[in-house]
Amino acid sequence: MADFARHLAEYTTFQAFVNCYLREVDPGQWLCSDAPQTRALLPQTLLTGKSLLQLHLPRQDATLWFLVSYRSLAGRHRIEAVFCRHSGGYPSAQLKQEGFWSTLLLLVKELFHERGGHAGAGLKHRQLELTHRLTDSLQNTIRYLEARWQTPYQEPDHFNSAEQSLLLGHWLHPTPKSRQGILDWQHEMVTPELQGQFQLHYFAAHRDRVEQQSLLGSEAEVLLREALQISDHSVGVEPHEVLIPVHPLQAHWLMARPHIKAWLKAGELRYLGPLGHSFSATSSVRTVYHRDAPWMYKVSLPVKITNSLRQNKVHELRAGVLMAGLMQRLRFSERFPRFQVISDPAYLTLRHPDGLESGFETVLRDNPFDGESGRHVYCLAALLQDVWHPEQERSVLSELLHQQAAEEKRPVRAVGEDWFEAYWQCAVEPCLVLFDHHGIALEAHQQNSLLKLNEGGYPETYYYRDNQGFYLDEQQREKLLKWQPLLSPDSELFYPSASIMDRFGYYLLVNQVFAVIYRLGADGILTEDALLERLRHRLDSLRLTLSGSGRALIERWLTQTQLPAKANLLTRVEDIDELEAELELAAYTTIDNPLCSASQAAAALKEAAYV
Repeated sequence: MADFARHLAEYTTFQAFVNCYLREVDPGQWLCSDAPQTRALLPQTLLTGKSLLQLHLPRQDATLWFLVSYRSLAGRHRIEAVFCRHSGGYPSAQLKQEGFWSTLLLLVKELFHERGGHAGAGLKHRQLELTHRLTDSLQNTIRYLEARWQTPYQEPDHFNSAEQSLLLGHWLHPTPKSRQGILDWQHEMVTPELQGQFQLHYFAAHRDRVEQQSLLGSEAEVLLREALQISDHSVGVEPHEVLIPVHPLQAHWLMARPHIKAWLKAGELRYLGPLGHSFSATSSVRTVYHRDAPWMYKVSLPVKITNSLRQNKVHELRAGVLMAGLMQRLRFSERFPRFQVISDPAYLTLRHPDGLESGFETVLRDNPFDGESGRHVYCLAALLQDVWHPEQERSVLSELLHQQAAEEKRPVRAVGEDWFEAYWQCAVEPCLVLFDHHGIALEAHQQNSLLKLNEGGYPETYYYRDNQGFYLDEQQREKLLKWQPLLSPDSELFYPSASIMDRFGYYLLVNQVFAVIYRLGADGILTEDALLERLRHRLDSLRLTLSGSGRALIERWLTQTQLPAKANLLTRVEDIDELEAELELAAYTTIDNPLCSASQAAAALKEAAYV
């Protein structure tokens, strides 16, 4: 069993890394499987029904050949085997099959190869950092798979079980399960993959040090006490003190900080320990959930996950309250009831004397999934995840579609078409209308996107979550300031239209919609060609009803042969922490746009000129 878990973990890590490399660094060269040159490389029995992709590693004088069992237009290729030749100046050097992990290390070496024989300390440091995160991610994936393989597989059918089912992580991130800062023995308690549960830890802080905001009738501290269902008297909280929760890992980290030690010594802060409900981590690890609690809490965590140290920023807390108020005033979800934004209407933290984050930044997030309301709610990333359990025959989405096809006595292809249509109606179209009408773009990637399915398995409601992921179009600044008077004219939430189109386009189209298309294609429900054509038609029809930035964005998608895409591998190569970078920008690259060929682009431009 352990060998199977390790093999799957290595295979999954390799797939994500190599597809990032092909997207961001070098796309390689596709070879015709019938060409004499190709047949001379590999036996025809291996090539039957497969594609072959050649990739040169010039700095190591080596060539890789990837045997591809599924070639994707919109997502990632499925690579079945790797063959390598280190020529060393000899064209007849032996071709050998390479392991997945050793191939990955070859690619890392190629990325950081010494220039001119002299590698700077910074380059070596980044190479070590990336290698460490790759190893950490792989080891964690093995740990999670081994633990979950020992229990019978159950399809997730509730918000919480879906959040805990994302064992393989981001499908196009090189280190999806890197968790620097979590000790071995802590994984079982705090990670969603191991279904850990824990209480939040509480501090009592002097009121003079507390910053808090709330859109609701009560202050954040009152909402927190009511949710905790513990009286101040029972835990010895004085009238001049405010309760503040933190993650248990953050509590231990805070107790070692010099400014916290000073506050504790001065009596301005008291540590009370764990209180209240036992929470479960959601797929983000730092947002916690209990099915009977009125709030989810987004708390800081002293852990580097994927690209960033997960510490909340004060400006993010304030932005969450501002955007919750703006969305209330716009009443957008009343016009599009199948499209909901989960709000972060309150927060509290302690002010740091130097104006920095104190480490107590806590968001109170609406919990629309309490009790039975969480049934059939899926994080999109979990819905689209590859098969990971030996008892699991299909992906979660594919299983749902096959079950529904059997119940309806219809071909699974027809059910898939209807499912994609329902998904478009609740998740994609309203997102574009919101941007067009109000200049609000969302960081709507797979992990931020939740789908509630009806009893038949079709998308019923889309939920967006993330107080960090709002971009306001500078072109609609005056309108937005009228709708939200508390918004500053020079707020960092405003971005140039071109920048928003790059980022919004990546998150909604490339990361989210293309992932749905890939999943349906890879599972044999519908071909990617057919889904891309359906998407083109839907986008073109919507374009004609819009008149602002949304229309401009759609025309870009339908006409440009290249699309901006976040470069997760290059972000890691450069060791960029997105939350610390200017404007929270990661590295970006461009990818081929599967929505248009050169001829389609020319035709679309000609049509657009006469509309």
